[in-house]
Amino acid sequence: MFLNKDGFDLLHFEDIPWTHRVRFDGMKSRARIYTDGSDYGLRMTLVDFPFGSTEPRHVHPGTHVTTVMKNRALVDGLTLKPLDAILGPGNEPHGPLEYPEGCNLISCFQGSNDHSAVKQLSTEKNYRLVLADELEWRRGAIEGIEEKTLIDRGAGRLLMQVWRCAAGSVIPAGLRESLCALFVVEGSIEAAGEQLVTWDLLRLPPGAQHGIARFPQDATLLAATMR
Repeated sequence: MFLNKDGFDLLHFEDIPWTHRVRFDGMKSRARIYTDGSDYGLRMTLVDFPFGSTEPRHVHPGTHVTTVMKNRALVDGLTLKPLDAILGPGNEPHGPLEYPEGCNLISCFQGSNDHSAVKQLSTEKNYRLVLADELEWRRGAIEGIEEKTLIDRGAGRLLMQVWRCAAGSVIPAGLRESLCALFVVEGSIEAAGEQLVTWDLLRLPPGAQHGIARFPQDATLLAATMR
């Protein structure tokens, strides 16, 4: 489904079909799968949980970083809003997670995502909730782009950040050494003659000599980098 142009992988959200799922506890949800992880080991999915749903306490072999994109999630007495994140380590029980108005989440998963129910939390303490509003913006490596780091440890090679890109800034052409996947949260990106808007994905593959990506207006991105 990716459009490969000028060293970029581009994917429009509306071109991804909905996949309907029935979870281990019988609850239904749907998802759009950007990539199944067979290429670079990172499964990227937008999950749409229906109104009033709850994920029970569960465990899975793989590790995920899940970021709220729309509405809110209630977890461990905290309210997670858009751009807040959950680190769910492999083999460490976590949850439950409540979605009173329904919720859209971006899940970046490494390893198996086979979920199973558990009743008790474990003694492991790698599971984390991250509130984006409590993090400071810092100058990024690219001129005109500021960053907030949501998860930088505990998720294997995955670095999860929010980028705030000023109108007129660019991602310069160059050789990409590591995989970087950029989800559009607000604004747009222009790359390889394409315009990417909300929830579209621009992926910079490792080893690719990519062109320039431009931000014609202020933009917010969710950035997943495999270091």
